[in-house]
Amino acid sequence: MTRHFIRRQMHRRPPHPLRDLKVDEVQRVLLINSTALGDLLFSTPAIRALKERFPPWELDILVQPGLKALIQHDPQISHSFVFPGRNLRLLQLARELRHRNYDLVIILHGNDPEASLLAWLSGSPFIIGSSRSPLNFAYSYSVASSGPYEHAIEKRLNFVRPLGIEVGGKRMAIFLPDDVKKKTDRILTKYFGTFPAMLTALHPGGSAAYKHWPLDNFVTLGKFLKQAYNAQFLIISSTAERNLAQSLAEQIKAPALVTNGNYDLLTVSALLSQCHLFIGNDSGPLHLALALQTPSIGLLGADDPHRIGPYEADWGSFVFKEDACLRNPCLTKRCPQSHCLEAIEPGEVIKLIQEWWEPHFQTGHKAKMAGDGKK
Repeated sequence: MTRHFIRRQMHRRPPHPLRDLKVDEVQRVLLINSTALGDLLFSTPAIRALKERFPPWELDILVQPGLKALIQHDPQISHSFVFPGRNLRLLQLARELRHRNYDLVIILHGNDPEASLLAWLSGSPFIIGSSRSPLNFAYSYSVASSGPYEHAIEKRLNFVRPLGIEVGGKRMAIFLPDDVKKKTDRILTKYFGTFPAMLTALHPGGSAAYKHWPLDNFVTLGKFLKQAYNAQFLIISSTAERNLAQSLAEQIKAPALVTNGNYDLLTVSALLSQCHLFIGNDSGPLHLALALQTPSIGLLGADDPHRIGPYEADWGSFVFKEDACLRNPCLTKRCPQSHCLEAIEPGEVIKLIQEWWEPHFQTGHKAKMAGDGKK
C-alpha cells in the first residue's frame, strides 16, 4: 500500500536528483535512524562528519523512544524526534516533520516502509537512502552496498559521502552530561561502600538467544576476575534478563550491581564509562562501551567482526571462532544452537585479558588510549 501511495504522489512531486542539491543553501536536515541502539551508535561517525563538513546545517534526528535521552545531549543534534511505531501517530509525526521544512533527508538506518514513508511525507525535495529498499524509486540518491563484510560504520558513512564529505575519524561517540556522571558516582559509592577500584561490566544477555555466550562460561570468567583482580561487577541486564543476570551475580559471589532495567539508558551509559573493563555478547551494551572508550571484549558469534566488531578503537578487542560452525551461510536468528559461541572457551577470554587488557589498561592507561583514538 505504501509503495502504491508514493508512486501515485510522485506524479505530482517527483524526487529531485541529488546533483541539483545546493549545499550552500541547505539549512535543515533530517536523519532517520529508527532502529536499535547499536545501529544508532554505528551512525555517530556519519553524524559527526556531516556537522564537521557543514557546521551551519541544523541536524535533526528520528530515533526509537528509548534512545532519545542518549542522543539529545549531542551538541551536533538540534532536535530529536521519537519513532511512534506502526500506528496512527505516524501521521501526526509526519505533520510535525513537514513543518520543519527539511532541505534533505538521509535514512541512515530505518525499517521500511515507515522510514521511507516518513522521509517522503516530510516534503523534503531530496532523500538519500539504501538501494536495498523496495521504495528506493522515491530517493534522490540510492546508496549501493559495497559488500557483505563492510563494517556497519562504513555503511553509514556511505550515506554522507555523496555530499562530497571526506571522512576523517570513524570512532563512535556518545556525550554524557556532567550531572549524570555525578549521579552515577553517587550510585556506585553508595552501592559498593566506596568507589570501586576495579569495576568490570558483564553483559550475559542480548536481543536473542543465538547471541548468548553460555552462562556457565560467564560464571567461570567472573570468578577468575574476582580472584585475579579483586573485581567488583556491573552486570548489565534488561528487565526481561533479570533472572539471567541475578543468577550470574549469585554464582560469582562477588559484589555486583545488577541493572535489571532499573536505570535509564543515559545512567547505564555513565555507569559503563566508569568501568575498567567490559565483556559481553554482540549487543547494544558492547557497542555502547566502545563508544564510551571503555576497554571492551566482544564475544562474537553469528555476525562477522568485520561487520560489527571494534572499529578504529584501540580499546576494543574480540573473540570469534570462524570455523566453529559448518552452517554456511549463518542461520543467525533461526539458529537452533549457537555452536559459534559455545566454541569460545573461558580460557581464551582469560588469555586475552592477560595479554591485551592487563598490560595496556590495568594501571590506568584508558585515558591515554582514548586520546590516541581521537587523533
